[in-house]
Amino acid sequence: MRRLRTLAIVGTAILVSCAGPQHAAATPTPSIAAASPSAAAESPSPIPPQQRTETSLPVALEESAAAVAGGNLYVIGGLDAAGNSLRTVWVFDGKAWRAGPRLPLGLDHTSAATLNDHVYVAGGHSFGSDSGRFFRLDGAAWTELPRMHHPRGGHTLLSANDRLYVIGGNTALVNVGPMEVYDPVSGVWSDRLALPSPRNHVSGFVFGANVCAAGGRSPATTRVDCFNFESSTWVRFPDLPRATSGAGAATLDDGRAVILGGENAQETSINDQFARLPNPSSWVAAEAMLIPRHGFELAVFQGRAWACGGGGQPGLHPVAVCTSVA
Repeated sequence: MRRLRTLAIVGTAILVSCAGPQHAAATPTPSIAAASPSAAAESPSPIPPQQRTETSLPVALEESAAAVAGGNLYVIGGLDAAGNSLRTVWVFDGKAWRAGPRLPLGLDHTSAATLNDHVYVAGGHSFGSDSGRFFRLDGAAWTELPRMHHPRGGHTLLSANDRLYVIGGNTALVNVGPMEVYDPVSGVWSDRLALPSPRNHVSGFVFGANVCAAGGRSPATTRVDCFNFESSTWVRFPDLPRATSGAGAATLDDGRAVILGGENAQETSINDQFARLPNPSSWVAAEAMLIPRHGFELAVFQGRAWACGGGGQPGLHPVAVCTSVA
């Protein structure tokens, strides 16, 4: 009851303050009763759901990249239902989707990251060919930058320590081991220690001073490898609760990592896994992923990790749905 009385007093004070000096002598009306204890008890905004659906993409796609810059969410490239590598870029401002600057070439299994509020896109596959091309979005156009040393797709591009890190991925023939690091000041790529267990379809996230690759295949794995950029060494983080590949991962604003979806160890069904990493000691399994999918990247937009598009079934089955977690 003490809390209700306090809210009622605060609510009444706000109403009086908003009335302004010119209304100070006005006779109170029954509308003031809106500040009654029962009304005040209902005034706090509801807590947003842990997972929810969001505005769907204009088209269905999967194996796309995602990033956030300038207050906008970008969903980049991917595959359509016919298996075409896409040049499309979709931009969401919080209200509606619009078409953004098209990629110079169609890309799927690419990866995107944000550095200094610029979106970068590295690698991928283009109609079956492996790409090492590297682009930065500058306003309404893409600027091509020096290529990676090792073309690849199904990798992760991560932004940390004022640099960009590329981990994992594969070509048409082999998994790519070397990690590559891009320095935007020098404009140079450098090879670093190889991923201890090379694999593709990895999910990337940043945790403290670590850039991490979780899951991947083949076969799908629970393994999580993290490169500590302060000590320049690879370390093992706790395994995922379930093996997965082609999942989405991200670091929320509070520093926790999350991983969602993917395909199971046999790559025969969609994984509904939703797990959090609140600290480096263990993953915490949460509720099942809302509308499970694979083949998407997570990007943190307006405080929530968004999963847009992806495949609703193993293989090529693109969807347009967007969901988010907090």
